[in-house]
Amino acid sequence: RFFTLFTDKSSGKADVGVDTTNGFVISLRWQCQHPMIDASDNPRQFIDACALLVPEKADAPWITMGAPGLPVAGVLWRADKTKPMAIRAEGLGSVQRSEAPNNWQAQSAYADGYWRVTFTLPQWAPLAEHKQFAIAIWQGAQSERAGLKSISEGWLPL
Repeated sequence: RFFTLFTDKSSGKADVGVDTTNGFVISLRWQCQHPMIDASDNPRQFIDACALLVPEKADAPWITMGAPGLPVAGVLWRADKTKPMAIRAEGLGSVQRSEAPNNWQAQSAYADGYWRVTFTLPQWAPLAEHKQFAIAIWQGAQSERAGLKSISEGWLPL
């Protein structure tokens, strides 16, 4: 499936694959002409990343990363890390990061101008309950970071 992602910096499509045979395996693939894996030598550079976001409550808004009393949960991959991070938020500016469960994985590869990231999430209660997710992609070479990112148009059905 292809979904259009929107941002002020760039727009494009992400190829999304979903397998629910044994938990959740969600693969993202997007074009990236200039991968950013290490920005340690330049503080003005940003790392490529992507995230999946799911509602913890049925009416949680995706665009504002939830709202007070309507939290969202997520998983974040960064090109400079080997393990994904768990995230949770109840509105803009409220993101909390923590270690992801030990059995969560994010495998990544860059080839032929594309990033491919596969999240393996054996158990994720909010996704199992609400059966929808949203996508965010940051391309560091385009100065995308924090709220500057490509996003799905809304909640995507599982």
